[in-house]
Amino acid sequence: MLTTENYVRMAKEGLGNANMTDRELGELIGFSQPAISQARYGRMSDALAMRIADAAGVDRGEVLTIARWSRENDEEVKAALLEWAVKIQALVSENKAAATDLMRGGMGASRRIVRGSASAKLTI
Repeated sequence: MLTTENYVRMAKEGLGNANMTDRELGELIGFSQPAISQARYGRMSDALAMRIADAAGVDRGEVLTIARWSRENDEEVKAALLEWAVKIQALVSENKAAATDLMRGGMGASRRIVRGSASAKLTI
């Protein structure tokens, strides 16, 4: 599993300089150097997580989930967050398959898939 530190590094790489300082990254995305440093050690705010995700070129929800998980101290809550993330990833994979089917089968296929996906969402 990637950590908040990994995402900070990915943001630096995404902005074209893997060796930039936390201060430089902060200036580019509108946060202070201490906020970036804290994020590297698991104390990443939700607002910062979204900016880091944008800079890294990854899904905002992915970084938000890891940031929230990293801030949590209760192991039961952490387990629930991880379980939810796995379910979301499975749903995203299903939707990617739906998009492929849509390209192959047109709108009728899309309606069938969306209905199937909606029922799958309710059973998660």
